[in-house]
Amino acid sequence: MWKMTEAGLTCESTQKEGDEIILDVEVTANRPDWMSIVGVAREVAAIQGVKFKEPKIKSLPAQTANFPIDLMPDYHLFERWTGITIKGVEIKPSPKWLQERITSMGHTPINNVIDITNYVMYEMGIPMHAFDYDEIYGQVMNVQLSKGGEEFTSVDGIHYNLPKDAMIIKDAERPIDLAGIKGGLNSGIKETTKNIFLHVTIDNPVLTRRTSLAMGLRSDASAIYERGPDKAGTIRSLTRAVNLILDLAGGEIASKIIDLKEKNYEPRRLSLNFDKLEKVIGIRIPDTEVVQILAKLNLYPKKNKLGVACIVPTYRGDIQIEEDLIEEVARLYGYNKFPMTMPGGKVSDKKIPYYFDDSFIMKIKNILVSCGYSEAKNLSLISKDLIEKFRMDPKKHFKITNPVSPEYEYMRTSPIPSLISAIKINPSDDLKLFEIDKVYLKIDKKAEEKYKVAGVYLGNNFRDFKTAIELILSKLNIDEYSIEFEVDKPYLHVSNSGTLKMGNAIIGEFGEINPMVLGAIEITQKVYCFEMDIDTLEKLSKSKRYTPVPVNPAQIEDVTLTLPPKTRIGEVIKTIKNVDSTVNKVELADIFKDSYTFRIWYQDQEKTLTNEEVTKIRASVLEKVKQKLGGLSKN
Repeated sequence: MWKMTEAGLTCESTQKEGDEIILDVEVTANRPDWMSIVGVAREVAAIQGVKFKEPKIKSLPAQTANFPIDLMPDYHLFERWTGITIKGVEIKPSPKWLQERITSMGHTPINNVIDITNYVMYEMGIPMHAFDYDEIYGQVMNVQLSKGGEEFTSVDGIHYNLPKDAMIIKDAERPIDLAGIKGGLNSGIKETTKNIFLHVTIDNPVLTRRTSLAMGLRSDASAIYERGPDKAGTIRSLTRAVNLILDLAGGEIASKIIDLKEKNYEPRRLSLNFDKLEKVIGIRIPDTEVVQILAKLNLYPKKNKLGVACIVPTYRGDIQIEEDLIEEVARLYGYNKFPMTMPGGKVSDKKIPYYFDDSFIMKIKNILVSCGYSEAKNLSLISKDLIEKFRMDPKKHFKITNPVSPEYEYMRTSPIPSLISAIKINPSDDLKLFEIDKVYLKIDKKAEEKYKVAGVYLGNNFRDFKTAIELILSKLNIDEYSIEFEVDKPYLHVSNSGTLKMGNAIIGEFGEINPMVLGAIEITQKVYCFEMDIDTLEKLSKSKRYTPVPVNPAQIEDVTLTLPPKTRIGEVIKTIKNVDSTVNKVELADIFKDSYTFRIWYQDQEKTLTNEEVTKIRASVLEKVKQKLGGLSKN
């Protein structure tokens, strides 16, 4: 078991069935030959270095009856269609040895003919099916694609409505087989069956898998067809099954072997270069050992000056190029024999093409998470309906030519609509969501991708909402920004929104979502949002500069002012700080009705300020606030 696993044929468990020990092997998608007892036996023989014994298959007796059948192929659906008719079979229980083999494969024995078709499928690795010849209307069989909606009843009595483009076999009137997956009840083998048509086909693997997934119906046959069985092995499998049927069910051959195919399937010739083998796997395996390994795998190697010429059997469809031969040599030689070495080389100090540095974005994400926001991830595609509910113009959005649905028809120009929609599926009284991703803008009819950071806040605490905006700007050392209470976003409340600017650069917008917009998407609570441009933030951000801790103490005092209605606190703080260089820090300490208390730090780097000096600076502050903003002192 360990040797099989090491060579790629994973085997991790066993099961005892009577006197037999059954190995449970895991077959990879590229090795359909392992879907058979013969295929696994070949592999074990190669691993162990012993001779493989082919099953002895005798020639069929001569035809003694004539039960004709007309097969109408489609080589896009069946690459090969091999069949034969048998007259006068006797349907009865299988002998004990055959029943035991069928049981060991996890199936329930049914009757001698059906058990033989399953037995040979497991033995030789190609599915086959037996039909009741007398139930094939018109003795004609036509392989075609379903139109969709046809009714079909499988041999186990289950009713299905077929999807579109399922491979089916029809007789003169009706579907009788779901090709590659299950046979039909109407043409299945019954106790009264006397004459049979037995066929072996090579089915289209893509169509088989597509139908299997669409119907939620998987069988041992479909698992083999999806991988692609041996296209040259149909006659051998058919002959093996017919011999067993004649032995266990009687009967006589009633037709020649029908074998329909577009081309012959022959072994491929492929060469392996010794130097390339060494270059790829990193070690030199002796030439004689390479030849022995390839011989064990039945690849008929012939050594030449540069390497080995091989003949690849048709059942090894996975061996197509020289690198496949290299893999075969390496896995049979044993990867555990390779010397242990440390990886060589060095890490490049050059940025790879299309390198994306997300360190700045991660910094903003961490700030927002620290403010209690949760990250959302939305698609870049939105619907026309959502665009219009947010009072935006669909013509200013790029439209997808072939959208998967109307819900994903336009490229978004803002993350806000998607974030607001996320509130609908995350109901809460207090919700904070943010997203950092691309938007797609139309600028002079050309597409421009921009990264935006956007957040939505569900709740009534505006101060809590604006904390995230202030913290982002503070942590990025963007201090000299201004707020203009005019916005061009149609989904924002005209009176309760603003634009963040620094000089002529627009950092972003923030404010309350228009109640009419919220009503259109059935949200009753108040929602605030912000959106900022990542590139602008990165350009405006500054590194902090170290300044020595002042040795002279600061004088701190509170100044209470009465301000006119709608005075911006930011303007007051900015006005106070610009009065004198010794005004080191200003913050809003308290609010009571129309009175605002500001805490001011006076500090000089060169000396300790006297009371007289502070009094003069305070007077200048109060005068400046009165002149510029109309504020009056209440101290």
